[in-house]
Amino acid sequence: MIHVFRENEEQLFKMFRMSTGHMEGDLQLVYILLTDCYIYFLRKGAADKPYMVEDAVSYNELDYISVGLDQQTVTIVCTNRRRQFLVDTADISLTEIFIAALKSAMINGCREPPYPGVLTDATMERLALAKFVSLESKREASEVAMLYYGLVHWEDPLDEAVGSFSSHSSRDQVVSKEGVLHYKASTSYLGRETWKACYVVLSNGVLYQYPDRTDVTPMLSINLGSEQCGGCRRANSTERAHSFQIILTEQPSLELSAANDEDMADWMQHLCQAVSKGVIPQGGVPSACLPCCLVLTQDKVITCHQDCQTSFFRALGITELTDLSSLGTVDGKEYCVMEFTQERSHFLPPWVMYFSCRTELDRFISTVRAAWRSIYQVDLPSHVDPGVLGEEVRGRAVPHPQCLAAQ
Repeated sequence: MIHVFRENEEQLFKMFRMSTGHMEGDLQLVYILLTDCYIYFLRKGAADKPYMVEDAVSYNELDYISVGLDQQTVTIVCTNRRRQFLVDTADISLTEIFIAALKSAMINGCREPPYPGVLTDATMERLALAKFVSLESKREASEVAMLYYGLVHWEDPLDEAVGSFSSHSSRDQVVSKEGVLHYKASTSYLGRETWKACYVVLSNGVLYQYPDRTDVTPMLSINLGSEQCGGCRRANSTERAHSFQIILTEQPSLELSAANDEDMADWMQHLCQAVSKGVIPQGGVPSACLPCCLVLTQDKVITCHQDCQTSFFRALGITELTDLSSLGTVDGKEYCVMEFTQERSHFLPPWVMYFSCRTELDRFISTVRAAWRSIYQVDLPSHVDPGVLGEEVRGRAVPHPQCLAAQ
């Protein structure tokens, strides 16, 4: 860790493995290193330097700590409000342990009293989620009972995208999203930005950029599931509104701009899904295990993505709690299978939910069972049957690698 520390006599206290981007569908591993003087945000590095410092915050810069809904996230806020750091724990216990360790590091380190306060009510986030659920449920926000919120990986049963693609043209493939965007073509030495219109097509995990809708040959193509792409995020380095970046590992990031916030959020959702799934060029089915938010109300189960900066929610899947027929688990595993009644108007395949740990899984199961019991006055059928579950999750004995990255 010597290559990480800023001070010569700095002492290591504790290190935590967390993630960023889970709520937006673009999960990336991050290591939070606590010393006696700083909080370090680390990413995986090269062989000679196994960790790269993305940012570092002195304890004296801290203003307060904000805990997200159901203690699934932690936001570290500095006195300079432009410096805020949101990390995902996806685990109540990990959140509590981290905050306790941070307090201890400050008390025993360089920070003098008073120490930063810890806010746990998540009021604004709770109101935004209630508004989103009320719109999806077509009822008043005051009538919505938020029973559960968690960060999970969802195996989307309706995702039938095929991973094969050709390097020639995207127009012969299944298109998931397309439209006119603006891209930053250049920046002058005076800092003046030049933006030009282009036509963008997202097909089978590959992003194609055309000069115009009528063009056949793309000016740029990016395989979002490959190593050349490092993710998608909002662009804070430009003054143009509704801008976002596609991070490229071997060349400058592609900066795009949408017409409005809703269109930008929709593009980012599709791009983040493509990045998180990846594409198998040789053919076959890419994984449909999506990092997302899982919400349970008194009558609905919802999977969604959440824009952390705008609190804009977008539904991925919604089902009625009354359509749930059984809940299956496997001893020692961190996932469950939600099976639905065959009597619903449209057949819905089972949903497979992966959690960061068994404790989070148990928290969800107990909440679902209580909600189901309040409707039917009987217990929800459940089973622990490795044979049946093995078929439902297509033989997967362990969570998808992206699920493991969140543990």
